Amino acid sequence: MKKLDKLILKSFIGPFVITFLVAVFILLLVYMMKYFDDFIGKNIGFATLGELMGYFSINQMPMALPLAVLISSLMTYGKLGEHFELTAIKGSGISLLRIILPAFVFCLMLALGAFFLSDRVVPTANLRAFSLLYDIKQTKPALDLREGQFYNGIPKYSIKIEKKYPDGISIKGIVIYDHTAGSGNKTVILADSCRMYSFMGDRYLKMDLFNGNYYVEEEKASGRKGKDQITQFVRTKFVNMDLVFSLASFDLNDTDDNLFADNRYMKGIKELTESIDSMNHSMLDSKHKVYGSVAGSYKLHMAGYISPPEELTREKEMLDSLKELRVALRDSLRQIAKLNARDSLETEADSIPKKKLASKSFRKDRTKSTRGVVTAKTKNFQVKKKIEKKARLDTLFINSDSLIALIKLKMDSVYEKQGVKDQVLSRAVGNARNIKSTLNSSVLKMRGLKTSLDSHVVEKYKKYAQAFSCIVMFLIGAPLGAIIKRGGLGFPVIISIFFFIIFYVLTSVGDKWAKSGVVDGLYAAWMANVVLFPIGVFFLKQARKDAKIFDADFYSVWIDRAKSWWESRKNKKQTV
Repeated sequence: MKKLDKLILKSFIGPFVITFLVAVFILLLVYMMKYFDDFIGKNIGFATLGELMGYFSINQMPMALPLAVLISSLMTYGKLGEHFELTAIKGSGISLLRIILPAFVFCLMLALGAFFLSDRVVPTANLRAFSLLYDIKQTKPALDLREGQFYNGIPKYSIKIEKKYPDGISIKGIVIYDHTAGSGNKTVILADSCRMYSFMGDRYLKMDLFNGNYYVEEEKASGRKGKDQITQFVRTKFVNMDLVFSLASFDLNDTDDNLFADNRYMKGIKELTESIDSMNHSMLDSKHKVYGSVAGSYKLHMAGYISPPEELTREKEMLDSLKELRVALRDSLRQIAKLNARDSLETEADSIPKKKLASKSFRKDRTKSTRGVVTAKTKNFQVKKKIEKKARLDTLFINSDSLIALIKLKMDSVYEKQGVKDQVLSRAVGNARNIKSTLNSSVLKMRGLKTSLDSHVVEKYKKYAQAFSCIVMFLIGAPLGAIIKRGGLGFPVIISIFFFIIFYVLTSVGDKWAKSGVVDGLYAAWMANVVLFPIGVFFLKQARKDAKIFDADFYSVWIDRAKSWWESRKNKKQTV
């Protein structure tokens, strides 16, 4: 590697690492602001909180990489231009493309790493992060008894205190409602004072009650049920009473990760592709079934059959054939595995007498042959039934004259009697309502499938687009730094934030458009790159020409040319 490449890479990697860590930290804070309310008052340990922040940091890395590449490339080439190092390198006969080549190769490798990160690491981190977040949300707040307020955090108990002393143990005036029997407020405990503390690693809470009363309202039957039941009120006075409460409900439970594995954020490209195929197949099945479910209400004039469109039928047959091929491939792989396992047991099979083996193989072949005959007969019977059904339908539709005569006869019989007419009309209204409800449910189901399908599609292509965005941001940052010729964290950071906001807004808008079905998921995922890539090519072209598009003199020359052109045109009009 040449010294020039080492110099440029050394100048680029340092700012990249720093800006990447800062970008991850800022994006992490912004992302976790949504969940701060779920952490407050729940006594979450630093280890659990650190684990959650680590998982969410991995989640934000694909978005932080383009920002870090943009800022670091602007700082690197802006600093080279500010110290006239870029001018000296160009003066030695090296072109700008050769100067940015080492950093471009590094960004290319970085894009490959970002793709691997989005496809393999981020889904696993999301699965652990959201399962842990769910456990935190389900965890009850820490025990916090407040003066003059009822506390219901302990299951089946309601506690109210009058005063809590600063030591956190001594309490004055306590009321406890015991709901363990499930009969309402029929068990009450009152005490003048109390000592409250936890033991066995905060697994249990103990209350030492002093100078109080224990009230219980009991129902005692007098021999007959109903109104003759006698209510008995029992009061027990005590000097000291101990109560122990279990604090198991305050623990952080470990939920099974498989409960969240079906979410699109927890899937790689392979899993997303399989989900998209299954959703397409489900949508086609739903559309195909609509015709069969509605056709039963048109028995008179459509013979209870409505044929689906040819395109839908053709697409469904194609997906069914692909599904059958996958099943056949899977079965063949299993068969190969069984054969390999059988080959490993050949030594044991040699010890078995040949007569037994022959009898077993004969039975096996005979069973296979009988199964083949039964399967062939079943298939022939199904084909025969389909042909007969189609012949009946063809006969019904061909004999249109007899069908019309039958319809007229039925319609004439409707208008003969008023009772028959009312019965037919009510039946028609019921059929129409059934058709409407069936269609509405089918439409809602297909809308849900379409939204989920679009979300999976945009998530699949976003993994490619986010990796390619590292290259796009470099093509913007490196030429722009060579044009601006300013390093540091001032002007380059402002320019970087401007372009990153455009990238972030376009990505978010494309994601929402894809979910709502406005734009296809492929176009929505690549929309930000398609918009910003021509800008990067434009800046690269201007940097190769040493254009000073950010200098005031550059625009003043164009303004002077426009003024002179306008004045010359004005003078020509006056002379004419």
